[in-house]
Amino acid sequence: MSQLIQRTELKTFYYTPVHCPFCGVRVMGADPQDETRITACPHTLFIAHDTAFEYRSARLDKNLEFDGLSEREIEAKWHEDEHGIDGLTDKVSLADAIKVAAYAPAPSAYGSYYGFAPVE
Repeated sequence: MSQLIQRTELKTFYYTPVHCPFCGVRVMGADPQDETRITACPHTLFIAHDTAFEYRSARLDKNLEFDGLSEREIEAKWHEDEHGIDGLTDKVSLADAIKVAAYAPAPSAYGSYYGFAPVE
């Protein structure tokens, strides 16, 4: 079994665009005309927020045993975790995987999560 995903947190500069640490692709807000557009590179495992996954790779689904589950069953899994999607994605166990967690400051309790891993 590989180690658990490494994580780093952005709290002050939470709005900083997130780029893949392996290839440099900007994964969120890459399109100046549409800041919400997701651009997943081959290294991207997931892009999520506290309320939902925006993107999940097949590697993530396999690693977290989501294969064969419906979207409703997957949603139930992260609702069952004490820390929601943030906690569930902390359980990713792919070699050299990296997670960026960005938290908007109080009074917001909103977080965004980006996971990456080298392609084997």
